[in-house]
Amino acid sequence: MLQSFLRLFSSPQPPRKIESGLPNVTLYAKVPKPVDLHAPQATPKTQSRGLLQNQPQPVPHVPTVSTHRQRLLSMKLEHTRICSPRRAERLAELGIETAGDLANCDPDRIAKKFGSPKKAAHILRQYRRAVRLAASVPGMMPRDAMLLVCIHRRSVRGLAHEKPVVLHRDLERFAESSTGQSQLRGRRLPSVRRLKRWIEHCESMYVRHAAQARVA
Repeated sequence: MLQSFLRLFSSPQPPRKIESGLPNVTLYAKVPKPVDLHAPQATPKTQSRGLLQNQPQPVPHVPTVSTHRQRLLSMKLEHTRICSPRRAERLAELGIETAGDLANCDPDRIAKKFGSPKKAAHILRQYRRAVRLAASVPGMMPRDAMLLVCIHRRSVRGLAHEKPVVLHRDLERFAESSTGQSQLRGRRLPSVRRLKRWIEHCESMYVRHAAQARVA
Protein backbone atom coordinates (compact mmCIF):
# COMPACT_ATOMS: atom_id res chain seq x y z
CA MET A 1 0.00 0.00 0.00
CA LEU A 2 2.85 2.36 0.81
CA GLN A 3 4.45 1.68 -2.58
CA SER A 4 1.22 2.47 -4.42
CA PHE A 5 0.85 5.68 -2.40
CA LEU A 6 4.38 6.80 -3.32
CA ARG A 7 3.81 5.85 -6.96
CA LEU A 8 0.72 8.04 -7.00
CA PHE A 9 2.62 11.12 -5.91
CA SER A 10 5.70 10.39 -7.98
CA SER A 11 3.79 10.14 -11.28
CA PRO A 12 3.61 13.33 -13.39
CA GLN A 13 0.44 15.34 -12.77
CA PRO A 14 -1.34 17.66 -15.21
CA PRO A 15 -1.67 21.39 -14.47
CA ARG A 16 -4.34 22.14 -11.89
CA LYS A 17 -7.26 24.39 -12.86
CA ILE A 18 -7.93 27.40 -10.64
CA GLU A 19 -11.26 29.23 -10.53
CA SER A 20 -10.62 32.93 -11.11
CA GLY A 21 -14.20 34.21 -10.64
CA LEU A 22 -14.06 36.14 -13.91
CA PRO A 23 -15.98 35.19 -17.04
CA ASN A 24 -14.07 33.59 -19.89
CA VAL A 25 -10.85 33.51 -17.79
CA THR A 26 -9.25 30.26 -16.72
CA LEU A 27 -6.06 30.04 -14.67
CA TYR A 28 -3.77 27.05 -14.39
CA ALA A 29 -1.16 26.40 -11.72
CA LYS A 30 1.93 24.38 -12.55
CA VAL A 31 2.32 21.42 -10.25
CA PRO A 32 5.98 20.99 -9.22
CA LYS A 33 7.60 17.68 -9.84
CA PRO A 34 7.85 15.65 -6.65
CA VAL A 35 11.33 15.17 -5.27
CA ASP A 36 12.56 11.64 -4.75
CA LEU A 37 14.34 11.62 -1.42
CA HIS A 38 15.93 8.25 -2.14
CA ALA A 39 17.65 9.38 -5.36
CA PRO A 40 21.39 10.24 -5.11
CA GLN A 41 22.10 13.94 -5.06
CA ALA A 42 24.33 15.25 -7.86
CA THR A 43 27.43 17.15 -6.83
CA PRO A 44 27.74 20.61 -8.38
CA LYS A 45 30.40 20.79 -11.06
CA THR A 46 31.94 23.92 -9.65
CA GLN A 47 32.37 22.32 -6.26
CA SER A 48 33.95 19.14 -7.64
CA ARG A 49 36.23 21.19 -9.87
CA GLY A 50 37.31 23.26 -6.90
CA LEU A 51 38.04 20.17 -4.86
CA LEU A 52 40.21 18.77 -7.64
CA GLN A 53 42.09 22.02 -7.94
CA ASN A 54 42.72 22.19 -4.20
CA GLN A 55 44.20 18.70 -4.06
CA PRO A 56 48.02 18.71 -3.83
CA GLN A 57 49.74 17.54 -6.98
CA PRO A 58 52.53 14.94 -6.68
CA VAL A 59 56.01 16.38 -7.04
CA PRO A 60 58.26 14.37 -9.40
CA HIS A 61 61.49 13.07 -7.90
CA VAL A 62 64.57 14.64 -9.48
CA PRO A 63 67.87 13.00 -8.63
CA THR A 64 70.57 15.40 -7.46
CA VAL A 65 74.33 15.20 -7.25
CA SER A 66 74.26 14.81 -3.47
CA THR A 67 71.87 11.84 -3.50
CA HIS A 68 73.84 10.16 -6.28
CA ARG A 69 77.10 10.72 -4.45
CA GLN A 70 75.78 9.37 -1.15
CA ARG A 71 74.31 6.28 -2.78
CA LEU A 72 77.46 5.56 -4.76
CA LEU A 73 79.92 6.03 -1.90
CA SER A 74 77.89 3.67 0.28
CA MET A 75 78.04 0.84 -2.28
CA LYS A 76 79.93 -2.31 -1.45
CA LEU A 77 83.15 -2.63 -3.37
CA GLU A 78 82.11 -5.85 -5.09
CA HIS A 79 78.96 -4.12 -6.36
CA THR A 80 80.92 -1.38 -8.12
CA ARG A 81 82.46 -3.94 -10.52
CA ILE A 82 85.66 -1.99 -10.99
CA CYS A 83 87.72 -4.97 -9.89
CA SER A 84 87.40 -8.73 -9.67
CA PRO A 85 85.54 -10.32 -6.73
CA ARG A 86 88.79 -11.83 -5.50
CA ARG A 87 90.50 -8.44 -5.37
CA ALA A 88 87.45 -6.93 -3.70
CA GLU A 89 87.70 -9.55 -0.95
CA ARG A 90 91.39 -8.80 -0.53
CA LEU A 91 90.71 -5.07 -0.19
CA ALA A 92 87.88 -5.76 2.26
CA GLU A 93 90.36 -7.62 4.47
CA LEU A 94 92.49 -4.45 4.46
CA GLY A 95 89.55 -2.26 5.52
CA ILE A 96 88.39 -1.09 2.07
CA GLU A 97 84.80 -2.35 2.05
CA THR A 98 82.86 0.42 0.29
CA ALA A 99 83.43 2.81 -2.58
CA GLY A 100 83.74 5.64 -0.07
CA ASP A 101 86.58 3.83 1.69
CA LEU A 102 88.34 3.46 -1.65
CA ALA A 103 87.84 7.13 -2.54
CA ASN A 104 89.45 8.28 0.73
CA CYS A 105 92.20 5.68 1.02
CA ASP A 106 95.98 6.08 0.80
CA PRO A 107 97.10 3.91 -2.14
CA ASP A 108 100.76 3.85 -1.12
CA ARG A 109 99.99 2.60 2.38
CA ILE A 110 97.64 -0.13 1.18
CA ALA A 111 99.94 -1.15 -1.67
CA LYS A 112 102.57 -2.25 0.86
CA LYS A 113 100.32 -5.17 1.76
CA PHE A 114 100.59 -6.61 -1.76
CA GLY A 115 103.42 -8.53 -3.38
CA SER A 116 104.15 -5.80 -5.96
CA PRO A 117 103.62 -2.48 -4.14
CA LYS A 118 104.41 -0.27 -7.12
CA LYS A 119 101.93 -1.99 -9.42
CA ALA A 120 99.30 -2.20 -6.68
CA ALA A 121 99.63 1.53 -5.94
CA HIS A 122 99.07 2.36 -9.62
CA ILE A 123 95.95 0.20 -9.80
CA LEU A 124 94.56 1.61 -6.55
CA ARG A 125 95.03 5.16 -7.84
CA GLN A 126 93.02 4.26 -10.92
CA TYR A 127 90.27 2.80 -8.74
CA ARG A 128 90.22 5.94 -6.61
CA ARG A 129 90.03 8.23 -9.66
CA ALA A 130 87.16 6.17 -11.07
CA VAL A 131 85.14 6.34 -7.86
CA ARG A 132 85.69 10.07 -7.45
CA LEU A 133 84.77 10.77 -11.07
CA ALA A 134 81.62 8.63 -10.88
CA ALA A 135 80.57 10.34 -7.65
CA SER A 136 80.78 13.75 -9.35
CA VAL A 137 78.64 12.91 -12.40
CA PRO A 138 75.00 11.83 -11.83
CA GLY A 139 74.13 8.60 -13.61
CA MET A 140 77.73 7.45 -13.96
CA MET A 141 78.76 4.24 -12.23
CA PRO A 142 82.31 3.35 -11.12
CA ARG A 143 82.63 0.67 -13.81
CA ASP A 144 81.83 3.31 -16.46
CA ALA A 145 84.26 5.78 -14.94
CA MET A 146 86.94 3.08 -14.88
CA LEU A 147 86.72 2.82 -18.66
CA LEU A 148 87.17 6.58 -18.97
CA VAL A 149 90.13 6.56 -16.60
CA CYS A 150 91.80 3.85 -18.67
CA ILE A 151 91.67 6.10 -21.76
CA HIS A 152 93.03 9.06 -19.74
CA ARG A 153 89.74 10.90 -19.12
CA ARG A 154 90.16 11.34 -15.41
CA SER A 155 88.45 14.58 -14.39
CA VAL A 156 85.27 16.59 -14.80
CA ARG A 157 87.25 19.38 -16.42
CA GLY A 158 88.66 17.02 -19.03
CA LEU A 159 85.26 15.56 -19.88
CA ALA A 160 83.77 19.04 -20.24
CA HIS A 161 85.87 19.61 -23.38
CA GLU A 162 85.15 16.24 -24.99
CA LYS A 163 82.92 15.37 -27.93
CA PRO A 164 80.54 12.42 -27.44
CA VAL A 165 81.29 10.83 -30.81
CA VAL A 166 85.06 11.12 -30.40
CA LEU A 167 84.90 9.77 -26.86
CA HIS A 168 82.80 6.80 -27.96
CA ARG A 169 85.26 6.06 -30.77
CA ASP A 170 88.15 5.99 -28.31
CA LEU A 171 86.20 3.64 -26.06
CA GLU A 172 85.57 1.31 -28.98
CA ARG A 173 89.27 1.18 -29.72
CA PHE A 174 90.04 0.47 -26.08
CA ALA A 175 87.43 -2.30 -25.99
CA GLU A 176 89.30 -4.14 -28.75
CA SER A 177 92.41 -4.47 -26.58
CA SER A 178 92.97 -7.21 -24.02
CA THR A 179 92.87 -4.67 -21.18
CA GLY A 180 89.58 -3.30 -22.42
CA GLN A 181 88.04 -6.75 -22.69
CA SER A 182 89.09 -7.55 -19.14
CA GLN A 183 87.53 -4.30 -17.93
CA LEU A 184 84.26 -4.80 -19.80
CA ARG A 185 83.81 -8.47 -18.80
CA GLY A 186 81.12 -8.96 -21.43
CA ARG A 187 79.32 -5.66 -20.77
CA ARG A 188 78.46 -3.08 -23.40
CA LEU A 189 80.11 0.27 -23.81
CA PRO A 190 78.21 3.40 -22.74
CA SER A 191 76.14 4.74 -25.61
CA VAL A 192 76.76 8.08 -27.30
CA ARG A 193 73.58 9.39 -25.69
CA ARG A 194 74.84 8.60 -22.20
CA LEU A 195 78.23 10.10 -22.97
CA LYS A 196 76.55 13.27 -24.20
CA ARG A 197 74.53 13.55 -21.00
CA TRP A 198 77.65 13.14 -18.85
CA ILE A 199 79.58 15.69 -20.90
CA GLU A 200 76.76 18.24 -20.65
CA HIS A 201 76.72 17.87 -16.88
CA CYS A 202 80.50 18.28 -16.71
CA GLU A 203 80.24 21.41 -18.85
CA SER A 204 77.68 22.95 -16.51
CA MET A 205 79.82 22.12 -13.48
CA TYR A 206 82.94 23.56 -15.10
CA VAL A 207 81.17 26.80 -16.08
CA ARG A 208 79.69 27.18 -12.61
CA HIS A 209 83.03 26.65 -10.87
CA ALA A 210 84.75 29.06 -13.27
CA ALA A 211 82.14 31.74 -12.52
CA GLN A 212 82.57 31.25 -8.78
CA ALA A 213 86.34 31.52 -9.14
CA ARG A 214 86.02 34.84 -11.01
CA VAL A 215 83.73 36.23 -8.32
CA ALA A 216 86.13 35.18 -5.58
